Amino acid sequence: MQSNKILIASDRMQVLPLDKSADYSFTDQEHPTRISILADTSSELSEDATHFAIVHSGSFLASIGECRYELKAGCFASVAGAFRLQGNGRALVLSALRYRGVNLIGGPVEANGRLRYIDGCTSSILIAPPIRGEPCLNFLHLPSHTSQTLHTHPTLRAGLIFSGNGKCETRHGMLNFAAGTVFLIPPHIEHSFQSYGESMRIVIYHPDSDSGPTHEDHTMLNRTFVNRQSARQMTDLHTRKEAQN
Repeated sequence: MQSNKILIASDRMQVLPLDKSADYSFTDQEHPTRISILADTSSELSEDATHFAIVHSGSFLASIGECRYELKAGCFASVAGAFRLQGNGRALVLSALRYRGVNLIGGPVEANGRLRYIDGCTSSILIAPPIRGEPCLNFLHLPSHTSQTLHTHPTLRAGLIFSGNGKCETRHGMLNFAAGTVFLIPPHIEHSFQSYGESMRIVIYHPDSDSGPTHEDHTMLNRTFVNRQSARQMTDLHTRKEAQN
């Protein structure tokens, strides 16, 4: 893929079109992320990352080892390590560098979120973190005529306006949103998503999470009982770190 390599500014939000292939880098030491826009092109994704992809339009073929998966509009994927993505259409790939996730294919994205959020918005977890603290891919639904409360996030937010249109308020002014718009929000940048006469459906990458399973708290462990007691409380039975591999 022929692309420009651009460093993400740390002091302001950026809005980008999805019609020109490009690469962007976010150099946060804790959550280094590469953002790739694919426009009617193919890309060889690197071994050193887990890649979260969302297809906005057209169709792409994901080649993962000897497996082949067709990703149409609304489909999303998580791929750990090297793979090839080729096709005709528009897609966004968010690569969590130096992180080994899991391979998952899903979609299409739903019409509404399943979890209550803020200001009438709802959200869903499209690709959940395997372990609490790891990256995840989320879906956000803004009903029509919604104006969010100004807010910030502690880490990068990068995503795609999948459908609908609106704007985003920032201290640098209003930014226009439309279907096919990519946005990059550095940490601690105050912003507010606002929809017009139709709802907005948005797919958002989070480089970290504060919910999800841990080694001491997960369904397999919690729902295993010995003499009617959950194994979660029986720490002497827990697998030790040194024995995990």
